[in-house]
Amino acid sequence: MCYVRNEKNRRLIMRALILAVIATFAIGSFGQSPVLAASGEEAGRVTNVPEGGRIPVFNCEEDFGIRKALAMLGSMCQKNIVPSPGVDGQLAFRSLRDVTFEEAMDAILGENFVYEQKGNLIKVYTKDEYKKIKEAPERMIYKVFTLYYTSATEMLKLIAPVLSEAGSVQASSPAETIGTTGESITTGTGGGDTMALNDMIVVRDYPENIAEVEKLLKELDVRPRQVLVEATILSANLTEGMELGIDLNLMGGVSITGTDASVADAYNTAVSSQTPIAQIGSGIDGTPLETAGFATAGGNGLRIGVTSGDLAAFITALEEVTDTTVLANPKILAVNKQLGQVYIGTKIGYQSQTTQTQTSTTQEVEFLDTGTKLSFRPYIGDDGYIRMDIHPKDSSGTLKANDIPDESSTELATNIIVKDGQTIVIGGLFRDVVVSSRSQIPLLGDLPFIGAVFRGTTDTMTRQEVIVMLTPHIIDEPEDVENEARIDDIRRKRIGAKDEIQWTSRSRLAEDRYAKAVTYYLENDNVAAMKELRYVLELRPSYLEAIRLKERIIVEANPDERQNLERVMLETVDQKEASKWQRR
Repeated sequence: MCYVRNEKNRRLIMRALILAVIATFAIGSFGQSPVLAASGEEAGRVTNVPEGGRIPVFNCEEDFGIRKALAMLGSMCQKNIVPSPGVDGQLAFRSLRDVTFEEAMDAILGENFVYEQKGNLIKVYTKDEYKKIKEAPERMIYKVFTLYYTSATEMLKLIAPVLSEAGSVQASSPAETIGTTGESITTGTGGGDTMALNDMIVVRDYPENIAEVEKLLKELDVRPRQVLVEATILSANLTEGMELGIDLNLMGGVSITGTDASVADAYNTAVSSQTPIAQIGSGIDGTPLETAGFATAGGNGLRIGVTSGDLAAFITALEEVTDTTVLANPKILAVNKQLGQVYIGTKIGYQSQTTQTQTSTTQEVEFLDTGTKLSFRPYIGDDGYIRMDIHPKDSSGTLKANDIPDESSTELATNIIVKDGQTIVIGGLFRDVVVSSRSQIPLLGDLPFIGAVFRGTTDTMTRQEVIVMLTPHIIDEPEDVENEARIDDIRRKRIGAKDEIQWTSRSRLAEDRYAKAVTYYLENDNVAAMKELRYVLELRPSYLEAIRLKERIIVEANPDERQNLERVMLETVDQKEASKWQRR
């Protein structure tokens, strides 16, 4: 029994000692972080730092040099550090705590040394050595970059900051800069023998600079965005005119200025010129009282006249209203920062200058553009807004008797900011012109009531309105323009125009019979479809859609018949004989 009790006590004592030891180590681990030392003999017992880990403590002795510190750091972090012979010196510190490998390298090397990793080796150089290696001419390489959206001339300026002093760059020649103007085609344009490839640049520099150029090009040479502008331009002219006047003629007869000497009387005797009063005294009819010019003779409108003997009175009243409205709804697509223009109107030609020599006469003809014109240039922001320079104009013109043009114009130029998809009205251009003219006999025309007999009035009011509404849309992808919908609209207009043609015309008959052929084909009635197509091709042998449908029906009915088609047989023979042809 005593042996058993002693054995139990001994086991209890051993368990207590083990627990005490474990508790001691646990308390030590929670109270203090593990230390990695690099001083004296303890350096050989340092635990390795894992890749990407941090060094808790890096202690160095007072006489530690840079080379020895690099060796110890490489041993700790399992790195292959190879310093050049010129790398040496004393450390500027005694201890580092909680640092990464890169931070420890920067602290050890200071400002006089640099390092570079090549594969699994980390090479350390002095600054002069590193500069000499990096600037070695044999390290320079060249690379060709093809540009797709940016010009080579523009790219030369953009990559200049990332090139070294020894680097160089050359660009391809720019393409022909003559752009489309909407004018007649002229000779001497079209690019000539300029390069037909994309713009390119050739860069010669050190590999690290070439890599920076490549990175820069990926950010700069990107597809630009576009802006689709839906414009509604309304131009309205309203003219209202009012004329009212009375002409009064008493004792109508010979001219009020007297008779002519060549006029003979009833006895064929010449009558000399007389004054109006003398005419009345001698019994010759005259016009001592006449008010004229207040009523428009022979004009339109209401004309009321009273004639009794030698007394005549006419009243004319006319009110005229002219209302003209021009509505344009163009859609314009323009690349960011590029000019977009639309013009709907008439070009009025006139002789601007005539040059005459002893042998010839030369006349210069210029054109005055009249109508509705819209020019804009968009600048797309990164927040869904668009800044636009915009210039709408509405004008009309006439030629005077001497062929000098006159132009009436309403226009504005402005710079606006619009949100994508927002509709704005930039042109509420209104102008009212009121002209009131009055012609009368002095004093008599001012009399109340009866003064209307001795005067005439003409009132004219002209109102001009120009309204421009814009809705811009930012286009990131070409399909955002909804081209298919626009094509469908064109097809609808084409069909509508066809229906206006006389039903007896060959074109109308061919179109109608082709429509029947398509209907039969969709109903799987190929026999009836072929019958209609034969009639269509008799009317119009070159009707492309009908030819295509005919071939499709033949191939679908019997695929082997495709080789028997006249077109296919001719193409086959041409291909076989093409190598034997000798063109002279």
